[in-house]
Amino acid sequence: MRKRVAYLRKSRADLELESVTGENTLKRHREIINKVAEKNHVVLDCYYQEVVSGETIEARPEIQKLLKEIENNNIEEVYVVDVDRLARGDTEDQGRISKTFKFGNTKIVTPTKTYDPNNEFDEEYFEFGLFMSRREYKTINRRLNRGRLASVNEGKFVGSVCPYGYTKEKLKGQKGFRLIINSEEAKIVKIIFKLAIDGIGASNIANHLNSIGSKPRKSEVWVSASIRSIIQNPVYYGMIKWNHRKTEKKMVNGVIYKTRPKHDDYILVKGLHEAIIDEEDWKMANENSKIKTGKSVKKDLKIQNPLAGLVECGVCGRIMQRRPYHSGHIDGLICPLPHCKNCSSHLYLVENAILDGLKEYLEEYKDLITTYKKKQNTEEFDINNKELIEKEMEKTQAQLNKAYDLLEQGIYDNNTFLNRSKQLKEKIEQLKIEFQKYSVESKNKKMEKIKNVIPILENVVANYSKETDIEIKNQLLKEVISKIIYLKTVRGKGHEKEFNIKIEIKL
Repeated sequence: MRKRVAYLRKSRADLELESVTGENTLKRHREIINKVAEKNHVVLDCYYQEVVSGETIEARPEIQKLLKEIENNNIEEVYVVDVDRLARGDTEDQGRISKTFKFGNTKIVTPTKTYDPNNEFDEEYFEFGLFMSRREYKTINRRLNRGRLASVNEGKFVGSVCPYGYTKEKLKGQKGFRLIINSEEAKIVKIIFKLAIDGIGASNIANHLNSIGSKPRKSEVWVSASIRSIIQNPVYYGMIKWNHRKTEKKMVNGVIYKTRPKHDDYILVKGLHEAIIDEEDWKMANENSKIKTGKSVKKDLKIQNPLAGLVECGVCGRIMQRRPYHSGHIDGLICPLPHCKNCSSHLYLVENAILDGLKEYLEEYKDLITTYKKKQNTEEFDINNKELIEKEMEKTQAQLNKAYDLLEQGIYDNNTFLNRSKQLKEKIEQLKIEFQKYSVESKNKKMEKIKNVIPILENVVANYSKETDIEIKNQLLKEVISKIIYLKTVRGKGHEKEFNIKIEIKL
């Protein structure tokens, strides 16, 4: 049975309204949708909800899950408070939403109207609604940007995350916020600037803070990039900086990428907040050559790590990095987090371990295909169990149909019907899951995926070691691997038996 679901999204405009009214938008929308569902004698199977701007589908994981379910023909109706909650993106996103609902034969139910995308008039009305919501989104965005710019020029803080050393408070009698000093964090900020003025580099400052037990807000240890970011931020001598890193969009091979390059034409004004250090100390700290010279990557630099973007640290979850040595020592693979307990390895050893793992996958998949073909000639699944589940599903469906009859006859009130039908639908879904275990179609799909991946694995195993171009090697691995988790607990020579590399390959 196809499901009926609800989609709820809280936008930035809702967040701003909540700060004034104190009302929970998602809770209010859920109540509205539940009333519509109850009026239609419908029990909603699940709720997809998220707190995010509606500009792009890529930025909204819940709508992606919903669209996937619709594509798989699993959704009959989607309940929303308004069509603009589904999409406010560009014409490409709107087209994707419209086509997915149309070809998935899925209706959109709102408090005022039910849209059937396969009805010509409903389709036009729905697409017009999406177009108007996009225009409204652009208008709201322009108004918000004008408001932010005006607030910045007044010295107010408009960011979402306060700089380390500060919290924010609502201004009395007017809109907006200002920064106020966090006394505990401000002590650390003063230590950072004092050490920088004394000529200490960012890495050594980070090591010093870690040694005295200080921790940043969202991490366990300080790193040089965080120290450099604090020292170069003019907020600490009482200024507000805005649009220093404006978001820019670029299209590469049909895919839109967002970048935040540094700009020289940013806004720098006197803030309403109290400074932690004076301007002279800030300038002296920034004159420290060890602070000014942060490492940068040339835009035209070719990839040097065949495992770039693939290997994740098994301790802290960060992406492992290639470590070159100017002394001529063999390149290593390290975790970028200082003091992480995951030990580094020679890069080529990790490559070898990955290739060994892919070979094991290849042999395992070939064995599965061979075994499956043999089973197809005998008994492919337990027919008795499948028949029992089918009968139970038919029985439960009959009970659900009877519940509808009892509601129409007035024997069930709305609440009794909703509770009973919910229980029966949940039971049907569980039976479907059980049924899949004995389904030939399900096994066939799994085997088809394995068949498709075998030639790709064979290509990687056969050609990786022969290839000399690092970028092509990286692309070969990414064709078949989604992620590799790396773990090594013992470092140093003389422990060969103990510090074997442990990797988990996820295809």
